[in-house]
Amino acid sequence: MMYRSLSLVRHFAERSRQKKAQVAILRFLADLENHPFKADTSRDPREENAYYRLRRMVSFAQAFDNIPPHPASELLSSLLRVGDPYHAKIDIRSITAVSASKGKLVGELDSLPETMSFDNSYPPNYGPFDEEQTARLREAILREFNPSATRNREIFDVTDVTWSHERIVGNCGASRRFSLWRRLAGREGWRTVWLHARITPVYLDEDGFTDLLSSWRIVRVNRSRTLERSLWDMRQAWPDGPCPLDYAPAWQPDRPETWIIPLPHHAPDALRETLIRVHAAIDRAGIEDVLRSISEARCLKIIGGAQGENDHPLDVT
Repeated sequence: MMYRSLSLVRHFAERSRQKKAQVAILRFLADLENHPFKADTSRDPREENAYYRLRRMVSFAQAFDNIPPHPASELLSSLLRVGDPYHAKIDIRSITAVSASKGKLVGELDSLPETMSFDNSYPPNYGPFDEEQTARLREAILREFNPSATRNREIFDVTDVTWSHERIVGNCGASRRFSLWRRLAGREGWRTVWLHARITPVYLDEDGFTDLLSSWRIVRVNRSRTLERSLWDMRQAWPDGPCPLDYAPAWQPDRPETWIIPLPHHAPDALRETLIRVHAAIDRAGIEDVLRSISEARCLKIIGGAQGENDHPLDVT
């Protein structure tokens, strides 16, 4: 008799817990529908590239220490794998982006104006085209890219993003000059400009990427502070549910966040209709979907061919 009484107590306690959990989840989803995410507009896409955005999100996942843990965070934290560097001669036109240790990163070299000036007393021009000034341009770039006197300035450090057409060259401030050099190399009648590159390939963990893509979206958003009132109760009730990787506290109200959002089929039946509306709102707001961007980049690479197919490997000992 006592055992049956204890069983009934546990049964009703569990039902009460489940009811509270459902209420917490529905309250959060209602708040999210009433105060939908907005697109992150804090960064100019011309000054970034997809790889750096992904790498930043991976670092958020690696630093994620919320309780309960999130399975998507664990997958994202090990999504990138860095290969062994190698040397090759590469066509300068295969470079798509320039990193920056000072100034702003340039994620799309073609977004830069095709002008420059060696002398502040004259307006920018579309040159130089002659051999002497081209040599001057090249020397200025080498000084900026590799300022150290202890290393070979002729070697460019390049990150090869293997799932896309991105190749990022390490830079110390010569973005415009490098962009001009690259564009001049693409002009009709110019011979191919070959760079000696130390290339570091970066790969995706294919199994982890497939698991992420099949169950979640990862989006960069601005959110309403109203979501804070129901967020943490929902997280305790639904560990696999919506979750910010880099939660912005109340004293940073305008800081964007990276959120994991489960796909509808990955949610309990009672929540799917609401989640479908949440995802539709994300699409209407033009919010970047990181995993979808990677998938699109992979498709474009398959269609367009390999980025380094014209490379000439070098044996450097």
